[in-house]
Amino acid sequence: MKLNHVMNDWRLLSAAGRVLVFNSFSFNLGFYMLLPYLAEHLQNLGFSGWYIGLIIGLRVLSQQGLFLIGGTLGDRFGYKPMILIGCAVRIVGFFLLGVSDTFVAIVLGAFCTGFAGALFTPSSQAYLSSEYPQQKERNRVFALQNLASEAGMLLGPLIGLSLFAVSFMWVGLSAAAVFFILLLLQWYYLPKDTHHSVEQQRQGVLADWWQMLQNRPFMRFVMAACVYQILFHQLYLSIPHQVRTQTGDPSVITWVFMVSSLMGVLMQLPVSHWVEKKLGTAKGMGFGMALMGSAFLALNLHFPAWPALPFIVCAVLLSSGSMMVLPLIGAYIPRFASSTRLASYYGLYSCIGGFFAFVGNWGAGWLLDLPTFPSGWLWLLFATLGCMSGLWLYLQVSAQQEPETEPA
Repeated sequence: MKLNHVMNDWRLLSAAGRVLVFNSFSFNLGFYMLLPYLAEHLQNLGFSGWYIGLIIGLRVLSQQGLFLIGGTLGDRFGYKPMILIGCAVRIVGFFLLGVSDTFVAIVLGAFCTGFAGALFTPSSQAYLSSEYPQQKERNRVFALQNLASEAGMLLGPLIGLSLFAVSFMWVGLSAAAVFFILLLLQWYYLPKDTHHSVEQQRQGVLADWWQMLQNRPFMRFVMAACVYQILFHQLYLSIPHQVRTQTGDPSVITWVFMVSSLMGVLMQLPVSHWVEKKLGTAKGMGFGMALMGSAFLALNLHFPAWPALPFIVCAVLLSSGSMMVLPLIGAYIPRFASSTRLASYYGLYSCIGGFFAFVGNWGAGWLLDLPTFPSGWLWLLFATLGCMSGLWLYLQVSAQQEPETEPA
C-alpha cells in the first residue's frame, strides 16, 4: 500500500469525514475485541450450546433486523444524535456482557450490543455520503472507510485475546471504554449534520418504508448487491467447515482470517484507485462480484504438501473481489435516495443484506451437513451467484452511469 494514497485521500476528508472514518476503525476495534471470545466465555459460565446460540443469534437479529428503524430515526432526528445514542447503548451492552453471569443480563447486553449497531451504522454511512455528493470522491472516501474498518478488525481480536487471557471482564470493560472515549470525541468534534431537514416528515414511517420498497431501480440494485453478503459470510461458515473436513487443522482458518484482514489494510486503497482509473464503477462492481464467487472454486484444489494453500488462494481472491465491490456499493446507494431519506435507504439495504446472509448461511450449512452432497457443487453455486449478480450490477449501473463515474 502506498502511503501517499492514504495521505491524499485523508486530505480529501472534511472535518466530519475524518471523525467518521476514525469511527469505522474504533467501532470495529471495540467490537472485535469482544465478539470473537463471547461464545467461549458463555461456555465457561456453563451455558449450553442452545443458550449460546440464542444469545449470539439475538445479537445478530437485533442489529440486522433493526437497521431500517435506526436509519429512519437518523433521517428524522439527525445523524449525530443517533451516532451518539448508538455509542451509549453499546457501552451499556459491552458492560453487561463483561460483568454479568446471569442469562437475563447477558441477553440484555447482547440485545443492546446489536441494537447499538442498528442505530449508528446507517446514520454514519448517510452522514459520510452526504459530505461527498460527487461519485468519484464518495468512492474514495468509502474505500478509506473500509480500510479503517479492516484495521479495526485486525487489531481488535489481538487486543481482546491478550485481555481474555486475564479475564473476560476486562475484555468487556475495555471494549466499553473504547466506545466511551469515542462517544466523548464525537460529542466534541463531530459537527452537527446540516445536509438535510430534520423536521418531522408529513407522511408516516410505514408510508416511507413502502415508498422505498416501491423504488424499483433501488430494489433491483439491492437484490443484486446483497449477494455480496451471501458470499462474504462464507468466511464464517463454509470455509471453516471445509477446513475441518479437509485438513482438521484449526490454524488454517486463522491464516485465512489474517490474510483477509491484512489484504484489506494493505491493499484497499491501491485496489480502489486501480478500479477508478481502469474500470469505473459498473465494471468494478461486476468484476468484483464475479471474482468473489469464483474464489470458492479454489476449494476444489488439493495440495497434499501444502493443505492450507487452497484456502489461502480462496481468501486472497475473495478479499480482492470484496475490496473492489464493497466501497462502490456503499457509495452508490445515495443515487437512489433523497437527502431526507438517505439513512433509511442504508438501513433498508442493510436489513435485506442481513436476511441474505442468514438465508445463505442456513442454506449452505444445510447442504454441507448432507452426507451425500458433494461440496464442489456448492462452490459452483457460489461462483454462479457471483457471476450472475456481477452481470446484473454491471448492466444496471451502466444504464444509470454518469460521465463522472467513468474511468480516467
